[in-house]
Amino acid sequence: MSHGVFFFVVILCGAVTFSERGSFLLFQGGKEPHPRLAKALRLVPAAVLPALITPALFMPNGSLDISLSNPRLLAGVVALAIALWKRSVFLTLVSGLTALWVIQWLTA
Repeated sequence: MSHGVFFFVVILCGAVTFSERGSFLLFQGGKEPHPRLAKALRLVPAAVLPALITPALFMPNGSLDISLSNPRLLAGVVALAIALWKRSVFLTLVSGLTALWVIQWLTA
């Protein structure tokens, strides 16, 4: 596949995705969304984030790894503890990344 065809396909996929996701907002005519739809849309980030993180924590090499030798799982436990304790997204991210780097440095 040539570079031109590749970039055309990428741009086309982006345009289709944008139009698909934005169509229900464009065709509402400035009206407020139904309250049930608004509530459901508020819950989307909370549903997507665990779906993205869970495979990285439990399957770092493509297979299930629930052991103390899994540094990502250990860092995830640290991040979860900080999240429950402090209720801060920033501190959760910083503590999780720091824990991962320290664990990887200690086991290297």
